[in-house]
Amino acid sequence: MRPDMRWRLEQFGALAWLTALEAMRQPVFLLLMAAASFFAGLLPLITAHTLGEAERMVRDSALALHFVTGLVLGSYLACAALQHEIRRGTVAAILSKPVGRLTLFLAKFAGIGLVMTLFSAALTITTMLATRAATPENYVDWWSEGPLLGAVPLAFLIAGLINYFTRRPFVSNAFVLLVAALGGALLFAGFFSDSGELVTWGQPLPWKILPAGALITLAILVLAAFALLLATKLDVVPTLSLCSVLFLLGLMSDYFFGRTAATSKVSAVLYGLIPNLQQFWLADALAGGGAIPWSYVGAAVLYAFCLLAFLLALGMLVFGRMEVKA
Repeated sequence: MRPDMRWRLEQFGALAWLTALEAMRQPVFLLLMAAASFFAGLLPLITAHTLGEAERMVRDSALALHFVTGLVLGSYLACAALQHEIRRGTVAAILSKPVGRLTLFLAKFAGIGLVMTLFSAALTITTMLATRAATPENYVDWWSEGPLLGAVPLAFLIAGLINYFTRRPFVSNAFVLLVAALGGALLFAGFFSDSGELVTWGQPLPWKILPAGALITLAILVLAAFALLLATKLDVVPTLSLCSVLFLLGLMSDYFFGRTAATSKVSAVLYGLIPNLQQFWLADALAGGGAIPWSYVGAAVLYAFCLLAFLLALGMLVFGRMEVKA
């Protein structure tokens, strides 16, 4: 590898890691993630009148919470990573060094994408544990529910002790520990049946949720790329508002534009330009013992990659031409 190429990759990696670290240190991000995880964990306890559909109601509610929370957090982190640093003069200071604008923009997205992927992994684990806890009719599986509800306070307690004794940042430590605690809860729950008997690890876990969580992760990354594009010009509230509009239009794209795309040029253009987020929301496919094939997830990865390439290219074009003041 050429020295200049290695230097650019090291520069990109350093900027991406700093962006991810700054994102993990956002108190709003930690609070929303912890609240979403804890509330999803409460769903098996507070869901009533299920009519034999407790598993489906908890699963669909947790997946929806995952999707909406990802939309909010992706929009907030995009503005915190770009628009807020532009106003503070941080971006101008970085660009005064031998750092290219395109490198900086892509590194910002890479850092946000890393943190949002960890967030999605945590919420996917939460959905799996909450769904398993609600599976037995008229009964809560505490071998799954207990570790899930204990993950948030345990992560906060350990992060608080680390902060007290070592003065290390609480928020970023709590974020990492929360992801680790949820992973530990999944590991623990996988060894026990709902009656507490030891089983082969993973047997009682609803693995069919993994493809659904992966698809939502792809959609969240697409929305984060759109938010980063908007963050070149807009602050949090307008960015979140426009991302919410794209979110709703994307979920209803087939209904609004798909039906008339063959007969209307305007509908055909809008149907092609607006990301079809319905392709990433397949909760209904899990009903009645159904499953999402991984081959479909692979095709969705290709579709998401095309959307990301378009949005990031547009964002680099806007960011490359805008004036950044110190």
